Amino acid sequence: MKPRPADAPAPPPPGDLQDDPIESVPYVGPTVATVLRARGVATVGDLLAQLPRRYLDLRGADDWRRVRHAETGTLISVEGSIEDARWAGSPRARRLSLALREPRGTTVLRAVFFHAKPGMSARLAPGLTVRLTGTLKQQPNGPELVQPKVLAPGTRTRAIEPLYAGIGSVPPGTVARIVTAALARVARWGDPVPPEVARALQLPRAPAALHLLHAPDAAVTPATLVDLALGRSDAHRRLAFEELLAVSVALERARHGAGRARVFTDPRGVADLTGERLGLALTAGQRAVIGTLLGDLAGGRPMRRLLIGDVGSGKTAVALAASLAVLRGGGSVAWLCPTTLVAAQHAKTLERGLGGDGGPMAVLLGSTNARARKQAERAIADGLVRMVVGTHAILEAGGTPPALDLVVIDEQHRFGVAQRLAMVAGRSPSPHLLVLSATPIPRTLALAQYGDLDLVTLTERPANRQPVTTRVAKPDDRGFVQRTIARALGAGGRVFVVVPRIDGTPDDDGPKTGVADAEAWLGEALGRDRVVVLHGRMSADAQKEALDAFRRGTHPLLIGTTVVEVGLDVPEANLMVILGAEFFGVAQLHQLRGRVGRGGQRAACLLVPEAEGEETNARLEEVAGCADGFVLAERDLARRGAGEWFGERQSGADLTLRFADPVRDVALLAAAREAAARVVAADPALEHHPALARAVRRLLQRGAAPVAEEAG
Repeated sequence: MKPRPADAPAPPPPGDLQDDPIESVPYVGPTVATVLRARGVATVGDLLAQLPRRYLDLRGADDWRRVRHAETGTLISVEGSIEDARWAGSPRARRLSLALREPRGTTVLRAVFFHAKPGMSARLAPGLTVRLTGTLKQQPNGPELVQPKVLAPGTRTRAIEPLYAGIGSVPPGTVARIVTAALARVARWGDPVPPEVARALQLPRAPAALHLLHAPDAAVTPATLVDLALGRSDAHRRLAFEELLAVSVALERARHGAGRARVFTDPRGVADLTGERLGLALTAGQRAVIGTLLGDLAGGRPMRRLLIGDVGSGKTAVALAASLAVLRGGGSVAWLCPTTLVAAQHAKTLERGLGGDGGPMAVLLGSTNARARKQAERAIADGLVRMVVGTHAILEAGGTPPALDLVVIDEQHRFGVAQRLAMVAGRSPSPHLLVLSATPIPRTLALAQYGDLDLVTLTERPANRQPVTTRVAKPDDRGFVQRTIARALGAGGRVFVVVPRIDGTPDDDGPKTGVADAEAWLGEALGRDRVVVLHGRMSADAQKEALDAFRRGTHPLLIGTTVVEVGLDVPEANLMVILGAEFFGVAQLHQLRGRVGRGGQRAACLLVPEAEGEETNARLEEVAGCADGFVLAERDLARRGAGEWFGERQSGADLTLRFADPVRDVALLAAAREAAARVVAADPALEHHPALARAVRRLLQRGAAPVAEEAG
């Protein structure tokens, strides 16, 4: 279907521009809309969150003198007549070379297009006049443009041209065109920030911020343009504050409406009982944290706790003790886990630790069939099941007991804010909430990310856990890797080999090591019958079979992705090999090596980069030389900021925030919390702040999308 022309748009619906469907924008026909919606761009708000990847400063670019003077490295946008156009190189390369002559002048500029389509020769035939935009490069035969942008003669270029990435099969040029069309309606952008708050923080109005992001004019200073490109402009701050205010209001309303919680006391000593049933000698740190949690459970106010503990510090035992206290007091408990494998493992641990207290337990996974789920839901609704363990499947209706008293969320960073709130909001009495995180983030970062929770830290390691010896190997030293694995297997151990992704990439930007590649050369050297693979594309049953074979030792070498990162406990594992180690964050590397040595034996971790580099080597050697995750976190936060602790976006990451970074914008976050407290105190239902109510709803809807059960 032919798209609507820009001069005949569909009439915009009433209300907030952010909620307008993407189909209401000119140039968005059914085909384009389908592609955009499949990639999360369903509304105009989603569209205008697609920021330019860079900006072309074309002020002064329309100047042939730059070509004559060979000002290489500068951006030019010049118009001229095509003097010559010819195909060059091999037929596969399809390289089109042309010469553009200056109007009423003698200067000639060459331009080259690689992998040009056959139809380009007709559009760029000799004698035609065109405008070319690109960066001037000096070649042996004179100045040249490589892959320039081609415009019709007489086209007026913007002073500053934003460049967008394509969205699926929608090319960058089309994205730019529909963004421009949507920007024409930006006066209808519902502003959720109270005017007095925006004035106090000296934040621009939302329409002005969006115009600055998507259509900066010639008056923009070079410094502002740099800030726009780096994501630190006033416009970014304005839209980041919108998000931080929305999430702060959501959390403040949850606290404001939490009400009272049921009281649970511990007359029978659940700490001792937990240690006895699990066969553990609880550390002093574990006992202290259990005491803190029991005090919260006995207080009558809803517990809101974040428990941060380094890998192997025993957080599960602490959470189990709190669960035991609730179940023995007649309450009900739900554990929300990030993956099927972790949920199944926690279910086994809970079965041992609870010892039948609380009655039968239901395990709900994404792979649970419809019949089994219905049976479980009936039992839960009838009060026959008071203990539920599962993945995001328990967020669905009927997945938790009607009267829920304690929610335990394992690895909160794998879930969105909305999923945390969904477990506790709207229930009376309000459930207690315990959030676990094995990522040893610094206190400053923890308070920024989880400011609505009271922080408690578990630093002491169990007495039987030895530090994992970590070493950095040379790139491509496969012989050393094979010998190291052979020694670990010879000692009767189990070996994890973790790769950056399921499929390696042949390009220069991404990791080249994938599961199949590692399986091929390690299987050939060590025996294919000893190898099993594990990754997120496998079915839940196939993953369980692979992990069972690994645990039993019939296949003692497991090759997989970061699906093994969180929560897996295989006591016999004594070696972790991480291939392509430079593609993992510091937190991930530390988390991964925590998977070995859990049975008290000596264990090692081998970091194998794909290529050497000064920064890569320094970072990996820092991980190898420090076994304390909290120390690593503080160093990395000081050196790099918060980015790496949240990591590169991957399946399982929280996509709730688009503009804001809770640590980079820590001052904005503090201001947002103060504003949220004032707004909610005066207007709890947000009746007088409708735009803010819509912003909260949109943000929670983004965060409520189920996280992929398995990363990798």
